[in-house]
Amino acid sequence: MSEQRNIIIDNIDFSEALRYLGYGDNKPDDNTKKLLDICSEELLKVIQPKYVYRVFDLNEDYSIDGVDFELKGEAIKNHLKGCEKIAMMCVTLSSGVDSLIRRKQIGDMAQAAIIDSMASAAVEQVCDKVEEIIKKEFPHYEYTWRFGVGYDDFPLELQQQFLNVVNASKQIGVCVNDSFMLTPTKSVTCIIGMGHNLNTSSKKSCDNCSFREKCQYRKAGKNCGR
Repeated sequence: MSEQRNIIIDNIDFSEALRYLGYGDNKPDDNTKKLLDICSEELLKVIQPKYVYRVFDLNEDYSIDGVDFELKGEAIKNHLKGCEKIAMMCVTLSSGVDSLIRRKQIGDMAQAAIIDSMASAAVEQVCDKVEEIIKKEFPHYEYTWRFGVGYDDFPLELQQQFLNVVNASKQIGVCVNDSFMLTPTKSVTCIIGMGHNLNTSSKKSCDNCSFREKCQYRKAGKNCGR
């Protein structure tokens, strides 16, 4: 089962964008607020959010019938423990965002940095919306949080196979380069587990993060918000 559609984002989560910019608990000054408004308006003119996902039955040995994709690494297997299905999702803001950031890098690095952070926030907003769509389609399941390709020991080298499985290149124009990075750059690949009586949260937490011992947010008594 697969789904591919465009999606609408009509506002940017400023608080998330500021988190990406490293503001922490600090409040932006008036000049920064004006820049946020300007950059948000420009970004919203060029983003074309798209998504594609496929849902598969997950076998007890973590194999997936009928597709050329192996769930490598212990982290993803622990994440999907007890799951009966998985949703493989790819989302993108499309290439117009990369073009806008490149133009700003030539003439205004401050705006380039803000737009880059806003775009990172926006792609997560798209992921949230797609997750809501999947949950409406499969309402009788519990869900894990989104586990991205390249997170922990889930190899980044699986990007191309992942894109092939969901047909992302053809459906929404997402490709992978020689360094296994996605293009357009504001794109995401991730897996969500689905099952019943799962012993996992639908949100990331410090307890299930492999970076918890060296995380700068935890040292400051905070969390990364994921």
